This record gives sequence, C-alpha cells and structure tokens, in this order.
Amino acid sequence: MKKTTITIFLLLLISTACKKENNVLNKAKQGLGNVNELIKGAENLQDNIKKLSETIAVTKAELKAWMPEQLDDLKRSSFQISKDMGTICKLVFKDDNKKSININIVDGAGNGAPMISMYSMMQNMDMDKENDTGYERTQKMGDQKVYVKYQKSGNYESSKLQCTINGRFGIEANAKKMTPDELWKYIEKLEIQKLIN
Repeated sequence: MKKTTITIFLLLLISTACKKENNVLNKAKQGLGNVNELIKGAENLQDNIKKLSETIAVTKAELKAWMPEQLDDLKRSSFQISKDMGTICKLVFKDDNKKSININIVDGAGNGAPMISMYSMMQNMDMDKENDTGYERTQKMGDQKVYVKYQKSGNYESSKLQCTINGRFGIEANAKKMTPDELWKYIEKLEIQKLIN
C-alpha cells in the first residue's frame, strides 16, 4: 500500500514538473515569436523607408486642392503647410460648441521618409493602460491599427489618434469634446488616400 501511494505521489510530481517545463518552453517560444515579429517589422519598415525616399512628395498645390473646408459639422478654421522635413500639413476644424480637431499629416515621400518610422513604431506597439480618467492603447479601428489615447474628467474630454495610412502618410489627430471613435470617423472623411499620386 505504501509503495502504491509513493508511486502515485512520484507520478504526480513528475507530471507537475513536466507541465511547468512545458509552460516555460511555451513562454520562451512566445517570446521568440515576439522578437521575430519585431525584427520582421523593422525589416519591412526599412524597405518602406527606402521606397518612400525615392517617391515624389505631394506638392503644396495638391494639398490645397485636396484639403476640405468642412468635415460634417466642423468647419476648417486654419491650415499650415511646411516643407522642412518632408511635407507637413496642419489642419484645424471647429464648431460653435467648442468641439475641435487638430490634424497633422506628414507625407513620408522624399525627405519625409524617416518621419514615418516614428508613426509606425507607435501604432505597432502592443500597449494597454487604463485609469479612472481614461486609457492609452493600440487597437484596430476599421482595418487600421491605431495608437489611441483618451481622457475624460468632468467637462474635459480629449482624444488622440496616431497611425500611418498606406504606409506613407503619418497622421496625428488631437480632438476636444469627442471620443476616439468619433474622431476616427472624421479622419476617414478626410480621404487621405486621395493624395497618393
């Protein structure tokens, strides 16, 4: 009887040890998978930057012809175009109820190619933080992975979205008095892909 009990006990110990070892191996494999994903992402980004640096950037005239004067209930209150580190377009839209959106669009073509790496890194991070006033995470919006930051406290409400469109245009949008989902709908209405020559 004692031998049987000891044998059963030893078998349980061996079984538990094997399960723990499998868990460690699985975690190690998962860790290697994440490293491989990062390496693959870096290689893709490097290839994209090379391709973008050989692409002709959108002109000021093309930006002016494209930029909308209104996004649904929001009117464009100002714009600014600069060509220092690639072509950067800043748009501000507002309504009468203090709802507003500031949008920066960076064309990664030509001199702007290195700028796109920052946007790509942010949207490809695996982040999820939350507290009693908001959250910060990367998530899918439509078919796009997006870096999202949202805060709400009393009458204050702000949203920030950051992503790349078609691997070429870096987008950063900051909004007051709206949720990230509402802000994303406005970004979709911009139809930024129309800027691609």
